[in-house]
Amino acid sequence: MTHRSAVPVSPAFESIARGAQFRDRIAIVVKASPKAIFQALHDVALRDMKLAWALGEIRYLPSRLGGHMPEVEPTRSFLSLLIDGGTLILRDDSPQELITGSAAQLHRVNQAPRRFTSREAFDAFADPNHEKLFMSIRVAPTRRPDEQWLVLEHATRALSPVAERRFSWYWRVIKPLGAFVSWRLLRAIRRKAERAATATTRARSRTVRATSAERFQLLPGDDLIAAPLASLTHAITIDRPARDVWPWLSQMGAGSRAGWYSYDVLDNGRQRSEERIVPELQHLTRGMVFPALPGVTDCFTLLAFEPERYLILGWRPNDTLVMTWAFVLNEVTRSSCRLVVRAREGAGYHFHALPRWLTAAIGPVVHFIMQRKQLLGIKRRAESPPADTLVSANRSLPADKDAA
Repeated sequence: MTHRSAVPVSPAFESIARGAQFRDRIAIVVKASPKAIFQALHDVALRDMKLAWALGEIRYLPSRLGGHMPEVEPTRSFLSLLIDGGTLILRDDSPQELITGSAAQLHRVNQAPRRFTSREAFDAFADPNHEKLFMSIRVAPTRRPDEQWLVLEHATRALSPVAERRFSWYWRVIKPLGAFVSWRLLRAIRRKAERAATATTRARSRTVRATSAERFQLLPGDDLIAAPLASLTHAITIDRPARDVWPWLSQMGAGSRAGWYSYDVLDNGRQRSEERIVPELQHLTRGMVFPALPGVTDCFTLLAFEPERYLILGWRPNDTLVMTWAFVLNEVTRSSCRLVVRAREGAGYHFHALPRWLTAAIGPVVHFIMQRKQLLGIKRRAESPPADTLVSANRSLPADKDAA
């Protein structure tokens, strides 16, 4: 098991907060990307951390009653409220780290934050009755996949020995409260970031949209129809290596084969596509038949294949190749791959004998509906836990790269 690394220090923050006498740091683990975490940081509002909001209202009530702090809007971003209240962004390395600074007589119950027009003015400020507060919000890897440290670090620098002595009494009281509020803020950020990451993962797991690179990628079988009338490319990420996806491709076909994993009522005679790998359907030879529908003479033929890499089907009415259907497995990581599927139409192809203009209009829509269902069906089957009847594909079969 991979252990988490220790929370690292920030050289940038150490440089900016140099000389700070009072420090505190809170860190939690977030299962989201740095980008998602920083987006949550900009989105989180006081209403997302109600208890911390209530404690803050109690703490700053004297300043609000004295007119030194404005009323806050609980629906506004917490970060924007800080900035409006006089906090200055000293360094922005989003989505890795954000460092802020502010100055006030923090040891007083009735605080009046100072406002600065620039970083230079803030750096030059040296009133001995004040303290400067520095804050770093940053992410750092934990060494575990898809996991980050989210760190909130405070550093306070008193600008004179008298201010330091006064603040030290205040620090004893405020440190536990500040740590609790910081922890609640980090938890609110984590909730938003992880919910967004989960929603994104679910959305991506259901999409069959090919990337721009995949749409323009030269795939095996593209040379079989040199000037296609149409080319449709779809793809899906499968959290299994290519070797585990390949057996599901090699047994496709209607009727006596395993089905197309799409809408069985339309393309497999209402017979449910297989939920297991069928050993006797794993042997492939160039030119073999992949029936389009049960009991029909129209069929796809296997034009070329390379085990665990690609499989190319073709449609040959009257011995003329009018369509190719390529299934290509591209490795993403050692445990996942992209299944890229491309259909190319040549001259003479007509969807269910419809006129060419009507084929061009409705063909892509129908193809997308069926293709999406098929890709999701393959993904679900490949990612499901192995059943007792699951077997490996025949690995000894040599590649057949020559097209008919």
